[in-house]
Amino acid sequence: MEAVHLLPLGMAFVFLVAVFRRDRTTTRPREHTIVVSDPAIIRSALIDHADAFSNRPLPRFPAGRPITHSITSAPYGPLWQGLRRNFTADILHRSRLGVLTPLEREAAAATVASLSAQAGNNGDVVIRNTLHGAVLALFARLCFGADDDNGMDERALRTVLQMQQEFLSNFTLVRATDRSWLTRLLHWRRRRRHAGVFDRIDEVFIPAIMARRRRRSRDGDCGDGFRSYLDSLLELDIPIDDDDDGRARRPLTDEEIGFLIWEFLSAGTSSTVTCLEWTLAHLAAEPGIQDKLHREVAAHHLRSMTGKAASELHLPYLHAVVLESLRLHPPVPFVLRDVRAEDVAVALGEAAVPPGGASVSFVLGGIGRDREVWTNPDEFRPRRRRGRRGELGARAEGDQDDAVQRWAPALCGRGDGYGARQVLPC
Repeated sequence: MEAVHLLPLGMAFVFLVAVFRRDRTTTRPREHTIVVSDPAIIRSALIDHADAFSNRPLPRFPAGRPITHSITSAPYGPLWQGLRRNFTADILHRSRLGVLTPLEREAAAATVASLSAQAGNNGDVVIRNTLHGAVLALFARLCFGADDDNGMDERALRTVLQMQQEFLSNFTLVRATDRSWLTRLLHWRRRRRHAGVFDRIDEVFIPAIMARRRRRSRDGDCGDGFRSYLDSLLELDIPIDDDDDGRARRPLTDEEIGFLIWEFLSAGTSSTVTCLEWTLAHLAAEPGIQDKLHREVAAHHLRSMTGKAASELHLPYLHAVVLESLRLHPPVPFVLRDVRAEDVAVALGEAAVPPGGASVSFVLGGIGRDREVWTNPDEFRPRRRRGRRGELGARAEGDQDDAVQRWAPALCGRGDGYGARQVLPC
């Protein structure tokens, strides 16, 4: 008798599913994606036609939360240009190297001390946890100020570290549940935890933003003598969306600043830690390379104690080791762009693109392992960067002049390298 009652319910459920799927297939446009893996085409698109290939797919924000753009999500235009220009001038400019060097030395010393203490306990040493904490602390000082009273204490940093780990671990799983409404329903708890990160961003960062604003009002701009990324965001004015002539501007809201800070800490930390992890792994597997690098660093130790910036030291082998690690393991393995049909035709040649445009996926991870370009591409060989005259310089192996094309995984176009400048200048 119970089966008789359940049969109509089952039929109704199947009918609703069929209607829902039919509605989705008739109203949702099909997404077109072009996959590009050729180095020459990638260089042409991301460098020669950077303006046309600067729009990224809009990220999916939780329902009920207003869309808050960052550098990696804002469409190409006045807003993106203002955010990117501010970030480049205050963080990536070479004039900042002298300010960053003491902070980097302190972070390196703290990392070595932590690893030494863990190794002294005769237990297993988890390198990633130590590196992640040290790099996050460094980026937090760049973001909030170099002094200890910058609004981000150890407890707040532990919270941010936990948020980053949860966000990264759940990101792929949550994206996988977007395939159907049934998977979204079954994994609603996971999706709720993932969406809750956005609320925690406001809870963690807005108090620090307000504290920095009060300190600036009391002590003047950059009263501690260190201009942080937060200071630049507090002074930044962005264009108003509904202004026709583009001249009207407004300051960033605390929520917008908090999201930009989250982007800075997350992108910079993850890419830097990834590069360090792979580099240390290759050095552990290649004792000869490790010994040679140690001799070079030891020979320049006295010069490093004089306070010169890292880029002023002559450490070509260290530079080669870092770039070889980036060749094998680029922190950004692929880049997504939304483009119009006419832009694709200009950069990529004849391509069947619908009038509404398409999404282009640039596969950067395979460029560094192209056997037609690299000799034994899967081997870790820093000496492949030896130039024509035998020195270790900016040229890659061989006689090809276009080093940018060959090292595309490390130089992947506009706005895709928060941590790159932290590991490349050496």
